[in-house]
Amino acid sequence: MRDQKSPSGFTLIELLVVIAIIAVLIALLLPAVQAAREAARRAQCTNNLKQLALAANNYESSNGAFPGGSYSQYNGGLPADNNCSTGAAPCTFPENFSCFVRMLPFTEQAPMYNSVNFNLTSGNFENLTIAGVRLNILQCPSDNTNDPIQINTSLATASFNSVANNPGLPMPPGNWMQAFSDYAGNAGTWDFGYASWKGSTIFGMYNGTIYNDSTVTIAAVTDGTSNTFLFAEHSKAKAVLNDPYYFSSDCSWQSGRWYDTLFSTLYPMTTNLQGNQAMANGPYGYYAITIATSMHPGGANFAFCDGSVRFLKQTIASWTFNSNNQDPYGNAIPDGAIATKQSNGEILYQIGAARLGVYQQLSTRAGGEVISSDSY
Repeated sequence: MRDQKSPSGFTLIELLVVIAIIAVLIALLLPAVQAAREAARRAQCTNNLKQLALAANNYESSNGAFPGGSYSQYNGGLPADNNCSTGAAPCTFPENFSCFVRMLPFTEQAPMYNSVNFNLTSGNFENLTIAGVRLNILQCPSDNTNDPIQINTSLATASFNSVANNPGLPMPPGNWMQAFSDYAGNAGTWDFGYASWKGSTIFGMYNGTIYNDSTVTIAAVTDGTSNTFLFAEHSKAKAVLNDPYYFSSDCSWQSGRWYDTLFSTLYPMTTNLQGNQAMANGPYGYYAITIATSMHPGGANFAFCDGSVRFLKQTIASWTFNSNNQDPYGNAIPDGAIATKQSNGEILYQIGAARLGVYQQLSTRAGGEVISSDSY
């Protein structure tokens, strides 16, 4: 009698074992692939910040100072001439074009720079063309919410910059876009907004490197260029979370407004303010939008004045807050101060006895702090 061969093939158990092994291998491989992709995105983000730092240093060499957060034609005092305090028309923001607009000739964008109408504001309809131009150097690849947004009639009501600078005027015909920046200049431990509503006291409180009406030179960075922030990540995605109403204007790349293209170290890095409306909406108004934030896990990239870029962990030492009023312990910023200006338009801010953390120390240009390289 002949032996009959058993039919070839897998049993059901063998097939299930093979599928299980493949699933385990995929589960092990997928995080590695995702980590590799994120590492590549973070490297591109690092390169963007390095290019911005080099451009700012070239700007400083040519103009004698780092680019300001904006430069205003507003002459200070009460805004009687343009009604910015009451919201009545006409109202033009004192803050104007961002530092990134000023740096265009140093980022190989001279033709775009030449198309800017500097006689008007960054929010005037006449400058809508540049508003919609997306610059790769300002885009972190880990942020998937920074695509330009089309500004139509309905969105224009939430496009604060454009509406306020064009009171009662309809949007001109066309498909206008607003592009954004994932990076911001270092204003220091504070950023007060309407910089030109200032007296010597408030202007003297700025301790960063790029802020409204600033003219900071390399020589003024006495803390050392390798120990002082110049730019940081300022994620559009996180701005949308902290300030959803103005999603079509927050982080507008051409705007020099304090929460669009500037950051401060008042709040610790990547702080999530969604669970605390008192902190998000006051006493500092839009300080929630001035936080250095990123979509990279664990921290954010920072460019220093010497052109170097470093990834700082979000656990970096920061000053502590009083949970009752959201002030850093020891400072003397009164709650609601932004809404209660003095008769001359000046708002008093004082650091007082607040003890700066390493994070705040890195944001000051001339604080005289001694910072160990292993502390960040």
